[in-house]
Amino acid sequence: MSDETLQPTTRVIRVIEDQIRAGGLKAHGQLPAIREIGADLGVGYNTVQAGLKDLRARGLVYSHKGKGSFVTEDALAILSGSAPSSTLQARVEHLEGRVEDLERTLAKVLERLGGTDGSAGQSSSPMSDADGQA
Repeated sequence: MSDETLQPTTRVIRVIEDQIRAGGLKAHGQLPAIREIGADLGVGYNTVQAGLKDLRARGLVYSHKGKGSFVTEDALAILSGSAPSSTLQARVEHLEGRVEDLERTLAKVLERLGGTDGSAGQSSSPMSDADGQA
C-alpha cells in the first residue's frame, strides 16, 4: 500500500515512524512543528495532532507544551519490538503518579476557592444583587 492510499493520520504516523527507524529523528530529538509536518504531508493541523496523539500513546514521542514534540528514549526499541514490556508499565505508573499530583493540586485550589469562612457558594457579584431586584 503506497503512502498516498493511507488515511491521512496513518500517513503522519508512518512518516514519523520511518524517520525514527532511519535515524533522521533520534532519541530526544525535536520533531518539526505541527504546521510544518502538515504542510509537508498536505494534511491539516488536526490530522497531525491526531497522529502525534497516537505516537504519544504508544510511547514513541513526548510533548512539552509550548516547546514541541520529541522522540522518546525507547522509540527505536519500541518500533523494532525489542523494548522491554516494563517500559509501558513504567510509563503507566508515571502517568498515574502525575494524575494523583494533579488531583491533589486541584483539591487544594478548590479548597482555596471555597474559602474557610463559610462563604463558599455565595456570590458577591453585582449581577447576583441585581437579579433579586426587578
